[in-house]
Amino acid sequence: MINITGLSRGVFAVCAASFIWAAPVQATVVFSDNFDSGASADWGNERGTWRDTNGIYDAGAPNNNPITYSSVTSQTSLTNFRVRVDVNDLDDGGIWLRSDFNGGPINGVLLVTGGNTGSSDALYWHTVQNGAFSPAQQFSSIPGLQDSDIELTVDVIGDVYTAYIDGNPVPATSLTTALFASGSVGLYDYSPTSGAGTPRGQTFDNFSIETLSVPEPISTGVLAFGLVGLSLARKRRPRN
Repeated sequence: MINITGLSRGVFAVCAASFIWAAPVQATVVFSDNFDSGASADWGNERGTWRDTNGIYDAGAPNNNPITYSSVTSQTSLTNFRVRVDVNDLDDGGIWLRSDFNGGPINGVLLVTGGNTGSSDALYWHTVQNGAFSPAQQFSSIPGLQDSDIELTVDVIGDVYTAYIDGNPVPATSLTTALFASGSVGLYDYSPTSGAGTPRGQTFDNFSIETLSVPEPISTGVLAFGLVGLSLARKRRPRN
């Protein structure tokens, strides 16, 4: 048995606190859909006549007024989470985060892909409260983005929303807002269609949601406990 006394007690406390701080984020997949067998019944298809066509998902009636919205109805109280989705022929669409919509005004954060606020080669954010949109925030111009195929990942942790493209560890854009503590994830589509039920413009594939278990930061109390233990151990050390 290890006997933790004196100096080692203080060091153990500090080391334990450091371990708590360094613990990795744990991710658990709670929803996924590759649309190969049709869209999951969990998709709400609240606005936009969404459909699955040949294993990809888009709005049959794309619009931004009223704005299209299809949420994962089985996940309505997400707090810390990660969204992954393949965006094909990126045009004008996006991802709703910590959103809610019950037939009335939409609330939440919207990450827009493409769009036409200054450039179609861009990602940017809106916060939406009672259906009212903020100006574009954290606009990030990305040359060559329009009409490309990308894997888009968005991490939502605390008040920070961070978007990544194609596994690049450097964020493409991020937003910090404390407006929404939890909510649903959904998709937005305002790209054109060619009619006859054939998708054109931006479509979505290989969608997943992972909940993130984020370790609590080291508390000042734990750190203080460790430092006090270290101080007491030094005082008790016998003098030669």
